[in-house]
Amino acid sequence: MRKILRRLSCLAVLLTLSGCIWAKPHSGPGNLSSEGLLAPYQGLQAKIAVNDFELKTAGAEAQVSAAMKEYFVNILNATKRFKIVPPQDADLIVSVGIIEFIPENSGGKSGLAGGGSSASSFMGGLLGEVLNKATMQLNLRMIDRPTSKVLYSRDIQSQVIEHPGERIKFTQDKAFRALFSDYANTPMGKVIYDCILECGYFIVQNIPPDYYREPIKEKNGKEKT
Repeated sequence: MRKILRRLSCLAVLLTLSGCIWAKPHSGPGNLSSEGLLAPYQGLQAKIAVNDFELKTAGAEAQVSAAMKEYFVNILNATKRFKIVPPQDADLIVSVGIIEFIPENSGGKSGLAGGGSSASSFMGGLLGEVLNKATMQLNLRMIDRPTSKVLYSRDIQSQVIEHPGERIKFTQDKAFRALFSDYANTPMGKVIYDCILECGYFIVQNIPPDYYREPIKEKNGKEKT
């Protein structure tokens, strides 16, 4: 009886530890979809500028930072709520810092992101297999340009764990595939997608209404009503 109880106790501990390893904590868009962010919109636009993504970690390279900014601007343009302008013409400036960028061994080619390494952890050995894991953290700030006042500051992070032998699948639009082809169907690709999409959601949901001043114009120059 004691042997059975000891075995059950060990199994409970193992399952508890395993649950910690397999969990996927992240503050990405969750159940929200890109369709919600890109829902049809007709109305005023806010004039905003997007700074270059600032590298605050050695894990990412300049070309990754540039690709992330380009995709982020693409998302903002697609919402039709913003007019992207140079900083001197903007009412609001969006600044994003890359705080953490860890693609591990499943983050595409080493030349693009510096690559990572996979090592057998305690739990990896205990469970008999090693998991691939990718992590990223961004710091997003919305700044009033005339006063330089920080209106909002938020850390956005995501972590995706991949089972050995499996591929991560998620919605990838044409722009994403072009900019991040080396991360297609990888944990790092999903992490990048989640974080940038969440940045777009956060701005749409939190930008103060009085920043919407510019009317949307048709291609012929006429204003929409």
